[in-house]
Amino acid sequence: MKNGILNELISTMRERIPQDMNLANTLADILCMGKEAVYRRLRGEVSFTIDEVALLSQKLGISIDQIVGSHISNKVTFDLNLLHAPSALESYYEIIKRYLNIFDFVKNDSTTEVYTASNLLPFTLYSSYEYLSKFRLCRWIYQNGEIKTPHSLAEMHVDERIVNAHKKLSENMKQCGKTFFIWDTNIFYSLVKEIKYFASLRLITQDDVVHLKEELLQLLAVIEHLSIKGEFSENKKVSFYLSNISFEATYSYIEKKNYQVSLLRVYSINSMDSQSPHICQMQRNWIQSLKRHSILISESGEAQRIAFLQKQQEIIDTL
Repeated sequence: MKNGILNELISTMRERIPQDMNLANTLADILCMGKEAVYRRLRGEVSFTIDEVALLSQKLGISIDQIVGSHISNKVTFDLNLLHAPSALESYYEIIKRYLNIFDFVKNDSTTEVYTASNLLPFTLYSSYEYLSKFRLCRWIYQNGEIKTPHSLAEMHVDERIVNAHKKLSENMKQCGKTFFIWDTNIFYSLVKEIKYFASLRLITQDDVVHLKEELLQLLAVIEHLSIKGEFSENKKVSFYLSNISFEATYSYIEKKNYQVSLLRVYSINSMDSQSPHICQMQRNWIQSLKRHSILISESGEAQRIAFLQKQQEIIDTL
């Protein structure tokens, strides 16, 4: 079992570095040790220390839980991504950074495919919009109850690093080779309902509601354009499906050559994830089954697309 874990760790580390880079040189740089000391560890003559494994996990994006868990029968591991930041804003930034790290890792690989089955609008589609992203952050702050939510989104100050992370998240998502969205037919309803609720509590102003409505209509127009064109840009395909089956959560699956991860949405904007091949295959199969019970409205299904867009506009118009 010990040798099996070491071999899998070495194999995973090789997958995480560019093909033209030497593994021993990379580990020597990360661990700040001589190459001979690295080779002794790679040959199994000396064990990696816990601190060394933790550092490699951090620098190379390796899930040690997954490697250890795969050698235990009938066990799979999920990363709950527990937040350790001292404030709601820091926790929020941690979450956004984690999503950014995933997309940074997969975005430039031509084999990358991203699947999301959701009854809520994916944040990656509207993270670059000022008022919609502010509203999402406002809701997170309010739910955590750590600091008073501003009564006006217009006056709400957002750290520049968060604004930049929002924009980069949107850009990175659009650079993936293939993206598939499977949506509930009332995808805008939940967000519109939340906006109304926050307005009724006077946590946002009526002027904020007007701006949010404008951005939702802009987003709907972008979705219409993307669904007709079928791509974000050249060779960056995007497909929209409308599900005939209800699903109770948001399921995401991301894969590229030698890498796959499944994500389940929890605690409003966070998610737990697993790189277990078994879990990833189950997640992929589940999303594929939803596709079979859905209608493709990108580059086809014109009548269904028009009806869907009209229905979403009617929902937005209730603001």
